[in-house]
Amino acid sequence: MKRIFLILIAVAFFLISCETNPGVSKAFSKYAHERGVVSITVPGWVIGIAAKFADLDKDERELLNSIDKVKVMSIEDDELNSRINLHKEFRDKINANHEFEELLTVNDQDENVTIFGKMDGKIIKEMVILVGGEENAMVYLKGEIKPELLDNKIDLSHPDKFLSLDF
Repeated sequence: MKRIFLILIAVAFFLISCETNPGVSKAFSKYAHERGVVSITVPGWVIGIAAKFADLDKDERELLNSIDKVKVMSIEDDELNSRINLHKEFRDKINANHEFEELLTVNDQDENVTIFGKMDGKIIKEMVILVGGEENAMVYLKGEIKPELLDNKIDLSHPDKFLSLDF
């Protein structure tokens, strides 16, 4: 019985990991294990626990509870960072099958940022934040996120505080 239970858990994790967008998967598999790259995956249940204990207002708690998975990858090594541009390399691959909408695109001299969203009605099911140029990073969110929960948390006037969540 234990053995069957363990096999079912392994299959479930495999199926969950296969749901990630192919472009996102390629980026993480190509760079996540490189020296100088920070890669973090946080499952929803951990985010839910954090939401219960953190000092948050109602909307912040609801936003965190609506997230099922977060994957973050950041290029921290200066030499590697100067050789690659995640935005150029993966922008078209992420939206190759046209499942995502471009929610926001910012093209500056030294940096490009695109936020993609996969919508199901008025709910964001998946979101990818892709940054390339002087700094390179990718954030993948999966869940059932109501856009109005993000409305008062995004501040475009302060690029250093794009998301105004204070943890």
